[in-house]
Amino acid sequence: MSQQPEAFRLDAGFWRATALLAIISIALMILVVVYPIGKLLPEASSASLSIDFLFRFMAFFSVPILVFVNGYIIYFCIRYRRRKDEPLDSIGSPIHDHRALEDTWTIVPTILMVALGILSYLAMPQYYLKGKDSAATIEAIGHQFYYEFRYPGLPHAVDNDMYLPLGVPVTIDLTSAESDETRAVIHSFWVPEFRVKQDMIPGMVVPIHFTPIELGTYKLICTEFCGLGHAHMWGYVHVVSRADFDAWWNSQQKNAQTQAHQAINFASGNASSGQALFAQKCTACHNAAPFDQRKVGPGLANLFHDPQHPDLVDGKPANARDVGDILEHGYQGSMGVMPNAQANGLNAKDIADLIAYLQTLK
Repeated sequence: MSQQPEAFRLDAGFWRATALLAIISIALMILVVVYPIGKLLPEASSASLSIDFLFRFMAFFSVPILVFVNGYIIYFCIRYRRRKDEPLDSIGSPIHDHRALEDTWTIVPTILMVALGILSYLAMPQYYLKGKDSAATIEAIGHQFYYEFRYPGLPHAVDNDMYLPLGVPVTIDLTSAESDETRAVIHSFWVPEFRVKQDMIPGMVVPIHFTPIELGTYKLICTEFCGLGHAHMWGYVHVVSRADFDAWWNSQQKNAQTQAHQAINFASGNASSGQALFAQKCTACHNAAPFDQRKVGPGLANLFHDPQHPDLVDGKPANARDVGDILEHGYQGSMGVMPNAQANGLNAKDIADLIAYLQTLK
């Protein structure tokens, strides 16, 4: 017959373990309060201040829960382990139906969750609802595999590099789009220093609102797996002074006028340089292999010499000028999206080098 349950055994060992766990919890809770998050990850937007407060709130109360739950598990595993001289059905200190314990671990988390919900409700509208003081609304569109930014008054889109003036409130309308709707996927807009992370969903526009408050260049990251080129989908957000922003804006206006007249000297292309560029810029989406050996896009071997594929995806003939046009201006069609030269970081010489290399793939 098994042993009768004993009374609750909160002996000296239990209280020593409790005191140790309390000391560890207090030390870590103090660390949560005083730790300089801003030095590790700058608070670069108005939204970051309230988000960091929420993070500290959650961490402050999570620390003792983490320490005591795991600490007691370890202590009880040691303290109430079955000894060799005890029967298999021996009973340790029973806590089932211990009313005080059950009330505590139900009421305390409930209070914390309600408090967290209220604080979140107060913080979220700061960057999800468009502020009346917003100076401009910028469209941010996720593509496979790059970001497109459309500024009001700018005649062309800017890819992968967003510029924002310091201290100026902005609204960013986030979405995801492809020319072929069936190929559209969810992307994400995440700038850790801004503490803003939001999915970019096809067919839905989600506005976020914040004010950049610290100069710097911050990485923009897609955190939703959006295809084989997902690892290459990132950009930068540049927070600059108003004077520097105006200078950038003026340069974009001038580039819009001059890029249309940029001439590509195909005769100057270098195949070796083009091969290095292909390995660096193109292999995420294309193989240097036959047309049907595709990744995101088709294989590009025999591009200029394949009788089974005489035309390009835009229906034009496979010649240097038309391939250069796709590399320069990009293309969206049934086979997907080809980013333009700006998104790929290519200049006229790079395009000539790539075409020279592609012409060697026979």
